[in-house]
Amino acid sequence: MTLQCSRCLLPDTMPGLSFDASGLCSICRDTPPAGELALERAALRAAIGAEIEARRGQGSYDAIVAYSGGKDSSYTLALLVNEYKLRCLALTIDNGFLSDATYANCRAVCGSLGIDHLLFTPSAQFTQALYRASAADDSLHAPAAIKRASSICSSCISMINTHVLQKAIELRVGLVAGGYLGGQVPRNGGLMRIRPSRQSRMRQGVVEQMVGRVGEQARRYFELPLGPADDDREITIINPMLGVDIEEEAIVASLAPLGWVAPKDTGVTSTNCRLNDLGVYLHSRRHGFHPYAMEIAEQLRHGTLSREKALAKLQALPAREQVTWLADRIGLASDAY
Repeated sequence: MTLQCSRCLLPDTMPGLSFDASGLCSICRDTPPAGELALERAALRAAIGAEIEARRGQGSYDAIVAYSGGKDSSYTLALLVNEYKLRCLALTIDNGFLSDATYANCRAVCGSLGIDHLLFTPSAQFTQALYRASAADDSLHAPAAIKRASSICSSCISMINTHVLQKAIELRVGLVAGGYLGGQVPRNGGLMRIRPSRQSRMRQGVVEQMVGRVGEQARRYFELPLGPADDDREITIINPMLGVDIEEEAIVASLAPLGWVAPKDTGVTSTNCRLNDLGVYLHSRRHGFHPYAMEIAEQLRHGTLSREKALAKLQALPAREQVTWLADRIGLASDAY
């Protein structure tokens, strides 16, 4: 029988966890009290605000935002435009599994905010090969990645993050933003300064691994093509949601005036991508815990999610018959899932 943390519901199937006699997990024991967490969030918001002012006006846009069309990235986009007055380019990666409602939400939100929206569609042949390789096992990613996302989602996120950086380099933009929540990225993921030239060297091993598993096309989607002028460049990555204390219902309510509507065609676990269900299904069977468990646990610790709703989310697992069409679409053999 699976043991769950008495506070955040993380299960003992999560790698690296330990539990004390009261059933409290090691992450909860190491988490600062609520007052300190509030101060951390306030400090992050201040640091993000200062960084935004330092990077404003460095290119064709103030910021490029990785925009999925889901509730969290929509909230992030609205925050950057309305509160920080940034000239944003919303960049959406069409992986072949975005729903009709997602496209409608992208058009509505970007239209209401009055910003440019770029839709990039990678080769379907490549993305299907990438998702097949990701579904087979977790070896495309660092072992710790399984704590935060399914292998399929990790591959997609990596491709999205790379393309956003590629576009920032191309357009000479100094700020990129994502809508990731606490638990989806590490606690220090709210603000990161990177040098693309160094990143390019650091990720070469990952690129070669992708090429070995998926083919030469992977270079187009995972390399950072740089010139001599990029050697000293620095780009700041921000995830403003890590500094925000807000419940899911309040996020959705704030998006209604922008025309964002909770979709009913994205499966069990997502507000933008239908493929997510296959990732959740495979991950839960392979590892014995929901790939959103860390995100849900973080919200429980911060008090932005009730225990009842957290349990409902953790129990909302797609059935095999709900993901068969997704497996068929990427060419995954029936005995592989």
